This record gives sequence, C-alpha cells and structure tokens, in this order.
Amino acid sequence: MDELSILRASEAHPKIRQLLIDTYTKANNKLGKGCRLRLSYVYRSPEEQDALYAQGRTKKGAKVTNAKAWSSYHNFSFAFDIVLMYDKDGDGKFEEVSWDTKRDDDKDGISDWLEVTKVFTEAGFTNGFISNGKKWDLPHFQMDFGLNWRQMKAKIDKGEYTEEVQNGKKIKYIKL
Repeated sequence: MDELSILRASEAHPKIRQLLIDTYTKANNKLGKGCRLRLSYVYRSPEEQDALYAQGRTKKGAKVTNAKAWSSYHNFSFAFDIVLMYDKDGDGKFEEVSWDTKRDDDKDGISDWLEVTKVFTEAGFTNGFISNGKKWDLPHFQMDFGLNWRQMKAKIDKGEYTEEVQNGKKIKYIKL
C-alpha cells in the first residue's frame, strides 16, 4: 500500500472517504507485484486550483485544467486523480510514474489502467469527462451525488458545510 495515497484519501469528503480507501485498496490489489496505484490529488484548495489553472495561461507550463477555483470537484473533496507507479528494477521502490492506459505490466491481458478504472467505476465513481463525444482526463474520478459544482459552491456560500482539519489543511465539506 502507498501511505501517501491513504493520507490523501483522508482528505476526501466524509461521505466517500471510507469508500475511496476501500476501493483504492481493492484496485491496488488487482495490480501485479511491480505496479502500485497512487492517488495524486484528492482535495485541492481554491488557491491550488487557481495556480493550476494559470499554468499554460499566465504562468509557464502546459495546461493541466480547465477549472478555476471552486469549479473543480477537487475543491469539494469529491474527486481524485490517479497515477500508476512501476518498480523498474525489482528493488521494491516504485521509481517510474505512468499515465499509460495500455501498459499491461503483469501480462494478464488487461491493461493496468483498465483494471484500476474498472474497480473505481464499479464502486460508483465516474471516470474522466466527455465532451464533443470524446472522453478526456482519464486520471480523474469523482462522485457528485447529483450536484454540479455550481450547486456545491452555493452550499459553501450559504454556510451549508462543516469544516475539518486534515493533514494540516482546513477543508470545507458541504452538507449532503
């Protein structure tokens, strides 16, 4: 298990926190010995979101998101991103990160990415986004409980949230 992923999962909204940890564990167990799953993001503060949005626009770097602060499900702790990590030399350290959706490191005939995606979608998480008939942002998963980000933000604005400190971060969790 990846301790950093479990730590990040603790930032998920209380309504999905245990489901995320359990599903992460199940997905990780589907992978071969030389591959591990990492949650690369769960909660993202509005400031972090705006900084990512600025990349490729007003700051150097490639565009990584189309969502400004408070328009990402990460800001409400209902989303997470994944990356696969590979142990290149068999020493138990996972030195390589990958978003390769076709790689099948354990040679079981199913790509590692698809194995993980299947576990999360079967648990009720939505993977990626579809626009113009094309699915994109494959590392992204979310559970929205039928609410769009505008409705979630309205709950924040109305004070319909609880606040917790997780990993030194003060996080607002909307009431469902």
